Amino acid sequence: MTCQVTITRCRSYDLDAVRSAVASSLAPLGGMGRFVGKGERVLVKPNLLASRLPETAVTTHPAIVQAVVEEVQKAGAEAVIGDSPGGRNAGQTYERLLGRTGMMGVVEATGCDWVSFDDSVVDVQAPNAGSFKRFTVGKAVADADRIIVLPKLKTHQLTYYTGAVKILYGYIPGLLKAEYHLHTGTDAETFSDLLLDLNGALPPTLAVMDAVVGMEGQGPSNGNPREIGLILASESCHALDLVACSIIGFDPMTVPTVRKAGERGIGPRDLGEVLISGEPIESVRVQDFAKPGTMILAKVPPSLIHAVGYLLGARPAIRRGRCISCGKCAEGCPPKAIRYKKGEIPSIRYRHCIRCYCCQELCPQGAVEVAYPWIRRVLGG
Repeated sequence: MTCQVTITRCRSYDLDAVRSAVASSLAPLGGMGRFVGKGERVLVKPNLLASRLPETAVTTHPAIVQAVVEEVQKAGAEAVIGDSPGGRNAGQTYERLLGRTGMMGVVEATGCDWVSFDDSVVDVQAPNAGSFKRFTVGKAVADADRIIVLPKLKTHQLTYYTGAVKILYGYIPGLLKAEYHLHTGTDAETFSDLLLDLNGALPPTLAVMDAVVGMEGQGPSNGNPREIGLILASESCHALDLVACSIIGFDPMTVPTVRKAGERGIGPRDLGEVLISGEPIESVRVQDFAKPGTMILAKVPPSLIHAVGYLLGARPAIRRGRCISCGKCAEGCPPKAIRYKKGEIPSIRYRHCIRCYCCQELCPQGAVEVAYPWIRRVLGG
């Protein structure tokens, strides 16, 4: 299969510069009018992982969101911004998150609507699914005429990289995410199957990636911002992810969502199956993009992951000096492996921990870090 991905330079989040770059990225694909119709309700889904300021590079930058919303509106469609971060998303909590991440500013500037996926849910079927035949998702996702996803280019402790496919996990309401994590456990392969089946159930019409400033190292919430200076776009989430991985120096075949998409015939297997428009990939590659520490297991056969994982694998650890004893980590822990008493530092029961790193993603203080076993430190890993 041949898929098209556009690569456009964008050096800053200056709104005019972003508007120009977004328009340029869409032009080779046929423009926004090719993807949305007049009068359609278009769900614009950014990555709103946590209530963090835009400059931390944890969430999709509001300038990218505003530029895409404006393109949707120019095409005569109705845009609505929505997501479901992990954990409990009560009404005021979600509104505060929209404010802190800059999304409320986009709503005010464009007049678009916003929605929470936690308000109402429905079950949807996944045709041609590999493993997961049915999903419970936000009703706003299922009701949309079109879906446009705006992923942030970041590393991830479980899937090594998070982009246009991983962002779809946000379709699932916050607390329900824990149930799916319990089902997949520590197996990144099974979790990737889940993400691919979710893509098949509710495929986005378009993906526009915020790679102006990405995140390297201990992503998706505690890594370091890294200037990349790009916006990528494609109607194929799988192709976009393969290209993004190649830009930051990751072997795409070590990223399970990318590799398994190729194996299942729903995504490209290498760059030879991708038509790249705009900047040549050789001219935009990023040198020494820091990988997540968990990626040492990327080439270990799945059948050996559990055995090798205990010797070389990472695990979450709480930094007592940063912890404010809010209990968010315990609340969002799928296997309830974290003990918490109000006013005290939580403790992790590792024999119950499934290494999903939800605690790290949800911690508002960045107090959960990825720790490595002594044998790996001795080996210099």
